[in-house]
Amino acid sequence: MTAKYPQPIYSTEPGSWAQSTVTIRWPEIVNRAINENEFPPQVLEQLIQLRDEIPEGPIRQLKDPGAPDVKYWKSYITPRAGKNWLEVPWFFAEHYFYRRIMEAVDYFNLGLDPFCYQKEQGLIKTGKEIQDYASVLMNWMEDKDQVQSHIRQAIYFSLWSNQADLSLWPAGSSGVLKHLSQQSFKDNLLADDTNRIMKLLFKNNPPVRRVDIMLDNAGFELVCDLGLADILINNDLAEEVLLHVKAHPTYVSDVINDDIAQTVEFLKGSEEQDIKSLGNRLEKHIQEKKIKTKAHFFWNSPLPMWEIPLDLREDLSGTDFLISKGDANYRRLLGDRQWDFTFPFHQAVDYLPVPLAALRTSKAELAVGLDLDQIMEVYNQDPKWMVDGKWGVVHFAPGKKTRC
Repeated sequence: MTAKYPQPIYSTEPGSWAQSTVTIRWPEIVNRAINENEFPPQVLEQLIQLRDEIPEGPIRQLKDPGAPDVKYWKSYITPRAGKNWLEVPWFFAEHYFYRRIMEAVDYFNLGLDPFCYQKEQGLIKTGKEIQDYASVLMNWMEDKDQVQSHIRQAIYFSLWSNQADLSLWPAGSSGVLKHLSQQSFKDNLLADDTNRIMKLLFKNNPPVRRVDIMLDNAGFELVCDLGLADILINNDLAEEVLLHVKAHPTYVSDVINDDIAQTVEFLKGSEEQDIKSLGNRLEKHIQEKKIKTKAHFFWNSPLPMWEIPLDLREDLSGTDFLISKGDANYRRLLGDRQWDFTFPFHQAVDYLPVPLAALRTSKAELAVGLDLDQIMEVYNQDPKWMVDGKWGVVHFAPGKKTRC
């Protein structure tokens, strides 16, 4: 790492979103996992111990020695062992927290997703939104004269669907944000590089062959991300869409491989024809290997994106366009560090060799690519703009492969 990167964000500042996440939200997430599952006594004991040690308990090595990622976590934990949960970088603590849940539920032996109830409800409780979106996609299928407009709208759908985050707002709770209508897609955008994405997709010669998407949440957001893949493939704007998923459950609703299959089956099983048709199209794309998935433990690690391992770096170098979804992936791109809000996005991610779009609604106290007047205007409207999920960005960085 070079000296250009700012200091990491810690959760030691009183009143910060990071501190409230550690001290309030994480114990609540453990309690929900306990209440929504029928765990055996030994699992319940482990979860209660985890809940009760936050935030003053010491960071320790993992205790599931047969797990496939233990050797990686040993190196992550060693320099931080013995410190409490507030004394380590927030990004580390967050990933460590979810990995400790995997330890507690013996995930790598039992294979039980402690967040499966929330994920299921995340689909069931957004039935109307899924119906509306599937109908929009079907209308686009029949209208080949406005493809650029459709792609642009699909990008906005993918962005704003990131408002659905089950680690913040449990499925069906009163705090769940309503997804913005097509008429108001741009109202709360702090940055919009969609025109540059359009140029990449429509003006390049030869056209884009492969699009990679770093997925974020299951539920309605995953439906919108799969819909984006569907429209790109149907309009010959991508020969292949590769979906990067987490290697184990994390952040409550982050996508693992099983969530893809379960979401497609959910869509196929609908009585609504447009939803069923979307599920059938997605199944066909998967069978024809036009949509593929790839899990990697890096996406569950506390590492910044610039420390991506060689095998994944080589794999990503084969894409023509990388899309980063959501807040946690955005934080990884920036190393979850104390950037100046006005620092240009493309310079912050200049370590990437490929074109990148970041679609993110703000749920953490970091941002780049803004200007001071804009920040003050937004703050005056909404003092919690950095963390309440109401504001979004579409950032683009050209990378070294693009001709944009």
